[in-house]
Amino acid sequence: MKQPQPHFAHVREHLERVRDGYSFIPHAESIYLGRQEKDHFWELVGLRLQGLPVIVLAALRFARLHRRGVSDSRESLAAYLSANPDPDEPERNHLIALLPNKDQQITQFLAGLRGGREFTPVRIDRLRVEIAFDFRADNPAAVREEREAAPLKSHYFRTVEGHVLRGESHEVGSLPHGAHRFLAVRSPQQLLPQGVIHLPTLFIAHRFIGLQVDVTQEAARLAARNWIPFLSGTASKESLIPIGR
Repeated sequence: MKQPQPHFAHVREHLERVRDGYSFIPHAESIYLGRQEKDHFWELVGLRLQGLPVIVLAALRFARLHRRGVSDSRESLAAYLSANPDPDEPERNHLIALLPNKDQQITQFLAGLRGGREFTPVRIDRLRVEIAFDFRADNPAAVREEREAAPLKSHYFRTVEGHVLRGESHEVGSLPHGAHRFLAVRSPQQLLPQGVIHLPTLFIAHRFIGLQVDVTQEAARLAARNWIPFLSGTASKESLIPIGR
């Protein structure tokens, strides 16, 4: 029998924490925290990339922010992934990532990063990222436009690949000047033909969202439950976080 890869076991454990209503991560060093630098640090995130059938775990380098009460504060993944391409700086079109080996436990990978082990960096095309999520319990973002934006509302979504989910978010493109190309969806639930599953906060590329409807009001929520595109029976059977076997 084929043995599950350590990457997938790590994601499954995190999804179980979400399902059980986790409120904090007790050991950041074993879950997501990698090498520490003076003004930056490396952190493990999950990425769904166009054309790949499984989730990719990658360590990304974040600039350190200072937010009271939040360790290793940084900008949100929405802002990080949305860096506008610059023809004069082609490097901005890619994420520089460090990837664990296929047979490596994630705790070993993170410990190796902190211990100074060198990993060959990989370039990931930003435009190929469909969905991202982090392994933290709370969103460490301290982004001004998010604080000043209108309150989050309940929405139903359907992706261009047929996934149906619901959660709290802003409207696509509602932030000033199109600042973000990714939408943060808090407390998401994916509606599958076989049932409902809870997911961590997701950061979804705008171009991956096919339909979005505000269902904050009860009448709208009832309407969405009777609209064919949002019915679980018409939804993709594939998880938004495809972790393989």
